[in-house]
Amino acid sequence: MGGQTSTASAVRAAVDRARAVVHEADTHEELNKLAEELRDYISQMLPIAQNQTDRMWRGSREWYVLTSRLNGISTEAQQPLAASKLAAHVQVRLLALDCEWLFMRYGTDLPTESPTR
Repeated sequence: MGGQTSTASAVRAAVDRARAVVHEADTHEELNKLAEELRDYISQMLPIAQNQTDRMWRGSREWYVLTSRLNGISTEAQQPLAASKLAAHVQVRLLALDCEWLFMRYGTDLPTESPTR
């Protein structure tokens, strides 16, 4: 149980840091590091989400909506960080929203150990 709490705390901390970037003058390097951390968590949760979605009836509206959302998250997580500072801030905030959405739905199924940071 302690490992699950550790992972949950790590995801929450990453999301909270991403929310704070609007209020802080982060460098592009710091934003890139945070984006990579969020991408790591997204890459851990996406297979869990896709596995659960694959068990749904493929003709349902719910399956279509979830599949579309997961495909969008996957596509966005693969994009390199934007060059301009404003665009990079926006991109990190959007990654945080996607990470939080995945965590709220699928975070209980995460592995018990978080990646080393």
